[in-house]
Amino acid sequence: MKLTLLSVFAFLNLFKPTIALAKEIALTFDDAPGETTLHFTPEQRTDTLIQKLKSNNVPPVIIFANPCNGGDQPYILKQIRKLSEGGHIIGNHTCSHPRLDKVGFEYFTQDVKKAESLMGPTLSFPKLFRFPFFNEGTKSKLRDQIRQWLKDHSYRNIPSSIDNEDPIFSAKINEAKAKGKNVNYEKLKPLFIEHILAGAEYGERLALENLGYSPKHIILLHQKDATVLFIDDLVKELRQRGWTIVSAVDAIEDPLYRMEPKNTLSTFGILAQIVKEKTGEFQPSYDFVRLSKELDKVLK
Repeated sequence: MKLTLLSVFAFLNLFKPTIALAKEIALTFDDAPGETTLHFTPEQRTDTLIQKLKSNNVPPVIIFANPCNGGDQPYILKQIRKLSEGGHIIGNHTCSHPRLDKVGFEYFTQDVKKAESLMGPTLSFPKLFRFPFFNEGTKSKLRDQIRQWLKDHSYRNIPSSIDNEDPIFSAKINEAKAKGKNVNYEKLKPLFIEHILAGAEYGERLALENLGYSPKHIILLHQKDATVLFIDDLVKELRQRGWTIVSAVDAIEDPLYRMEPKNTLSTFGILAQIVKEKTGEFQPSYDFVRLSKELDKVLK
């Protein structure tokens, strides 16, 4: 069922007194299982993530997988099955992670179908999907075309309400390792955690200001090195600061994730689109250039 912004706002306002300050959050991870790096093989990264989520009692997360990335395909599919067997939900993130605007409708939809064919019964049911780069199409015609195609093929698009730039941490530590530097992980960790937490608090403020309530937030993370290295510390800090980590299966049923804003600002997640719809502009929670410079200082 398609919900307009006005109808959802009217519905949500009925419940503001009881759900205004919930601070609930579900974890999702894109780009699984990833490639071999100077920190992990895909198998090591997968095993470490599963173990850390389990030992910290994290409810089921959604893993948005790319079965065409990372090397030998049977080996990659094995890692995706491991994540499913670990109790987590597998969503389709396309096979090779193309940008919709760059490759166009036909290539993109074929890539989605290829991923589904490879992952088969490992995929969740109902089927869940997330756009690589959150790129839902910057042209309204293409955006509407791909939205309809997903519905026709029984997919639900799952955006996030909390955005961040966690992949840059992994890119920077691997770049530093490649240059022979000794990475000070204990110095890097608080910067990572504060960056993610700032994004979470920003998402909460945007929701309260623009929806009038606190949804079951969905945070975008990536199955990349730094995020996997620090995920246990991040989970502990989220809880320390009053966040309840909930199952992604429950979170996706929040009315927020049924909304379909008309604007094409999909880069920063669903709340960014809603703010853009209401105000005509949006400012992300982070400055990518400044964050990159801060990381360079820590890793020099």
